Amino acid sequence: MDGFLPITDEREVQAFLDRIPVVVDRERFTRFVLGFPHHYLQSTSPVDIVAHFALVSTLGTRTAVSRLSREGAGWKLVVVAADRRALFSRIAGSLSVFGANITQAEAFSNRESMVLDTFALTDLERRFEQPEEGRRFQVFLERAIDGQVDLVRELESRGGAVRAALELVWDDEAHPAATLLAVSGADAFGILHAISRRLSEAGASIELAHIATRAGRIHDEFYLTGAMGRLRPDEKTAVEQALSGPAAT
Repeated sequence: MDGFLPITDEREVQAFLDRIPVVVDRERFTRFVLGFPHHYLQSTSPVDIVAHFALVSTLGTRTAVSRLSREGAGWKLVVVAADRRALFSRIAGSLSVFGANITQAEAFSNRESMVLDTFALTDLERRFEQPEEGRRFQVFLERAIDGQVDLVRELESRGGAVRAALELVWDDEAHPAATLLAVSGADAFGILHAISRRLSEAGASIELAHIATRAGRIHDEFYLTGAMGRLRPDEKTAVEQALSGPAAT
């Protein structure tokens, strides 16, 4: 679990920069990375990390910026945005609206409340093969993140409610400042949006997420905080109640 603890020592960032053959603004790059988990520098390719940093520089005053690209037989979506409630669920919901199946995802936030979310996708409807459709998705995504889209209505028009029994496991020792919630169950259309939206509605903030789908089942980990940091017993109860019924989109 140490890989999911936050980077707090600037020397770790400087050591990473010393190893890569690319010159970047070290001060800005350090601010970008501090607060992300150690796992980010350990497991992400330097090429991708530099590309993420470059994407951040294009954010400016926009709600969010994204990059959608081919990766092997699938697709990869990278989103950079200022942190806000329900951000992760809005991205997941937007992908479902466009028929994309999320096979893996990670969500990180840094010390400056900037969020980096990455998603590995399969595009069963082959919509993203059309460049104009990819651009339309990115416009839709920015509007959804900004709260201008009723994602629940959009998802209901495509697939209705998610009805999947979820298994929940808590761990208060996995992170120094957050509570780990491991969620598993059968995969279903829109389920990641449903789970993350209900977490937000229950008052839990997603500080870090690691999402995986294998053999038709989800294996998701959410590092959550409440009003005072780690979730209190009453906050855990609220989350359990939110996730106990059919995970309606």
